[in-house]
Amino acid sequence: MATVAHSQPAIPQLVTTFNISSLLVKRAFNWSCVPLYARIVHSSVANYSTVVPSISEQDVVKRYKDKLDKLMKEKGFDTLDELKQYYKDDILRLRQSEKLAPKFKKQRDDSAAELPMIPKIPKGNAIRTLSSYVDVGKLSQHEEVRDIELIWRARHAHDPFSLCATLDVETFERMRSNAQAYPMFILPLPRVVGAVETNEAKGATEMHFVQWTFPEKNTTHCLLTSLLEYKLHTEFARPHTTLIFHSELAGSRGVVLLNGTVEKDMNISPADAQLMVLTLQKFYNSDPKGITEPYEREKALRRRMLLDLFKNGAGFDVKDLIREAEMAD
Repeated sequence: MATVAHSQPAIPQLVTTFNISSLLVKRAFNWSCVPLYARIVHSSVANYSTVVPSISEQDVVKRYKDKLDKLMKEKGFDTLDELKQYYKDDILRLRQSEKLAPKFKKQRDDSAAELPMIPKIPKGNAIRTLSSYVDVGKLSQHEEVRDIELIWRARHAHDPFSLCATLDVETFERMRSNAQAYPMFILPLPRVVGAVETNEAKGATEMHFVQWTFPEKNTTHCLLTSLLEYKLHTEFARPHTTLIFHSELAGSRGVVLLNGTVEKDMNISPADAQLMVLTLQKFYNSDPKGITEPYEREKALRRRMLLDLFKNGAGFDVKDLIREAEMAD
């Protein structure tokens, strides 16, 4: 598979480009494919944690410690339990009160009224094929794959959150075959937690959910979604990166074109997306069949085993996934 980069390269050694817009993400993906996958995988991903901690009572007390200390001093109490006991009746009345219900309902109605109307997308335009981006007839007139690649990169070079790449047919068919067999998976993304300037930064890993769909003969979709986002919203989760593979020229020119988009407001940079695409390639462009070299075969078998374990929902170890993702090819 060709390497990946965007128009503002953060990883110098990467050459090829990637790209999509927010509108494209909403229009290009056939969302009717998601609910079935989502229901199946929800129990599978429920046990995998993310780097975002849950909010506990201790967190709340720590956050409002100064105000609580001041209130305890005013009331003459020494402990928080004494303060909670003092306000016990007030807290109970407030929880049982029905006065908040109309206010909540009114706020919900107001916010709903402010939402813009979402236009209906004509059925014929729901899936963006290669012809949505370029004149396929004119592009296919170029016999050199290098010329097609340059035109494709130029088509997506204007947007820094845009991704694009080209693949040879053998690589694409291998990835597509694995995607059909393993339509769901998770990928690790290295993160730095803490303050770098005070030397308190620590390494962490953020997990992301992978979904493959095949809405049209020559179109393949791959969605990357934060695992936290998916655990919160399941089938309504919003992907931060969408990849679209176009195979219209596979037969005549031996090349498959890939384009994608990184959503701007979801805490994922184009460089993050590039790294995840490269990690995705490690697992989905791997097939132990036909490999005779011992090291390469062992590596392919390890990656296939992780796909199998995740699909079966038993014996999957996130530590093994992270270790394999960090290994250099």
